[in-house]
Formats: sequence, C-alpha cells, structure tokens
Amino acid sequence: MPFCYSQNDTIQNDTILNNEKDILDVLYKLFHKNDSVRMNPDKKIAFSLLPVPVDANKSAGLVVSFLTTFYLGDSNTTKMSQVTFSPYFSFTKQYVFPITSYIYTKDNKWNFIGDYRFMIYPQDTYGLGGHNTDKKMSTLDYQQWRFYQFATRKIIGNFRMGLGVLLDNYQNISEESYIDDQTDYYKYMNGDFSDENSFGVAVQALYDSRKNNVNPEQGLYVEADYRINTTGVDGKRWNSIYFDARKYHSFSKYKHRVLAYRAFYWSTFGGKPHYLDLPSIGWDRDGKTGRGFTRNRFRSNALIYFESEYRTDISKNGFWGAVFFANLSSVSKLDTYDFQKWNPAVGTGLRIKWNKQNNSNLVLDFGVSKNDWSLRLGLSENF
Repeated sequence: MPFCYSQNDTIQNDTILNNEKDILDVLYKLFHKNDSVRMNPDKKIAFSLLPVPVDANKSAGLVVSFLTTFYLGDSNTTKMSQVTFSPYFSFTKQYVFPITSYIYTKDNKWNFIGDYRFMIYPQDTYGLGGHNTDKKMSTLDYQQWRFYQFATRKIIGNFRMGLGVLLDNYQNISEESYIDDQTDYYKYMNGDFSDENSFGVAVQALYDSRKNNVNPEQGLYVEADYRINTTGVDGKRWNSIYFDARKYHSFSKYKHRVLAYRAFYWSTFGGKPHYLDLPSIGWDRDGKTGRGFTRNRFRSNALIYFESEYRTDISKNGFWGAVFFANLSSVSKLDTYDFQKWNPAVGTGLRIKWNKQNNSNLVLDFGVSKNDWSLRLGLSENF
C-alpha cells in the first residue's frame, strides 16, 4: 500500500486552503477515528513515498517514488527545495536509479540543479529523423552512469547565472536488430559499440519566479544552457543548446485552476555526438517530454517541443483533480535543422492530493498519439 509521512506546518504551496484534504488526512482519520485533524508539528520538511506497480511506456514493472521538500532558510525569503529518488524496475530488465535535485540556499543566493543516475537500460530505438516507424526498430542495450551538476548565483531578482559539469558514461553497448539492413545506430556510429565517456561544461542562465516547483500555480521558468562537450564520435568536440521555458496562469485564488505552457528546444552542433547523446523525445533532464509517445520514439540532432495543460480540482476539498493536455513535437532531418514532420499527442490525467503541505499529487497520465501511447505515474507535475 502507498505510504506517506509529513512533518510540516511552514511549508508553503502557491495556495493552501483550510479545507484541503490529502491522502495523509484520509489515513490519519482511518487510524485515529477520535481525532478530526492530524497533528502538524512546526517543521520545515515534508516526505512523500509511493511504491506501486505500473505499466509505464509499455514496460511493466515497479516504481518507488520518494519526494522530499524542505527549506534551507526562512520560508518567507527562501524558495522550496526538492530531492526526488524514483528507482524503476521493469520486466524487460530495465533497472533505473535516478536522483534529481533542485535546491535553493538561504535567501535564494545559490541554486543547485542535480541529475545523477545509474541505468541498465535495454531500450527500443526507432532510428534517426522524424519519419521513424517500427520498420527501423531495434533494441539497444547499455549501462549508463550520469553526473550532471549546475550551480547558479542570484544576480538580480529571480534571475541567476552559473556553470555546470556534465558526465555520461556508456558501457556494454549492444544491439539486437529486427531488420535485414544496417540499423541507424550502426550506420551513425560506424559500427562502433565501444564504451564511451561524454564530458562537458555548461554556462547556464536561469529565471525562476515560481513559489512551488513541485506543483506550480503561477510564475515563469526559463532555463538556457550552452554546453561544450569535449568528446564525441571520432574524438571531436561538439556543442549543444538546451532551452526550457514554462509559464503558469492561475484563474482562481481559492481553487486549483491553472493553465500551463511549455516550450522546449534541444540541439547539437559543431561536431558529432554519440548516438545516445543526441536529443530524443522523453530524454530531457526530467524525462517529462513526450506524453503520448514511447520514450526514444524520435531522435536526431535537434528537437523542438510544445505542450499545454489545464489543471483543475474535481472535489471541493482538492483531494481529486484532473488535467487535460496536448503537445506537439518534431525532430529535424538528420544533420540539418529542418523540421518537416510534426507529431501531435493528447491526453488526460487523474490527480490525488498526496501531501497538501508541499502540494504534491499522485500523478497518473495517459496520452495517445498516432500509433503510440504512454502511461506515466509520479509525485510531481510534468512541468
């Protein structure tokens, strides 16, 4: 059964209502029938834990999502930080151990964004470019270590700048092909299946006016990274641009009525990255692009993605909620920046208030597109 624990009275979300109910209230009332309200000690930390079986992106397995939020300073002058650990185990022999962090120090002086993971990850890949079909599909198996760390310092207001280091290590790469011809991986990599270290540095500009990064209800988020990678195919250096913009509009002071937009662009240039370093749907830092598509469905040297979502309460106490979303994406024709084919997807999702102190929800989203679909589950909104 799912389990959650919280000890927090000062953690703030964008709008907290006195009559809000979350899963902790339900469990507390179930096991403490004589009490009407659960105790909330004056602490600055909240936890949410979710172990569930899930059929995510057509790979049945088990995901355990652990989300913790906290403040490293006065909550009136310091924004909320979060750390997420969501190990995933599938029946297709995928083992993923990811940790992501988004941390503000006291008075928001420094911001640290981290992405650390170990993966044993056999994945279906559908070739390169925007016209990919099952006819080009193969299974690419590999192990990956990742260490990404960004640090930015406050410049003025919500604007900050800093640097990052990026390291990806790929090991034991192999491919099982389902076609008679050479696969796109084999042709792109010139038949090279050797281990690879991909190391780079980045300059990051960041603007974030959100009060709550788990479930934003207002504000603007814009991240722009210029990345320089020291190694690629044939040992040549290559560069990349990573741009992510998100905007939120709240339509009510008392209910959860939010319209959110996202624009995302990721491209490589000036060299030849490893096949696994190429922009691909579902492989942004948070792994949240491409609802309605199998992860890896589209891959090339450039990716552009747009998404819009409407979030609303179903019940008056905010316990039940729903979202409706649509997205549009395209990858370029290989070795160009020509976006010829656009891929739309639509979907809906259910929300259950998991912890009202940090406004986290149980997120269950189902998306569909032409000849594809996805089911995703977690404890934070997609963007």
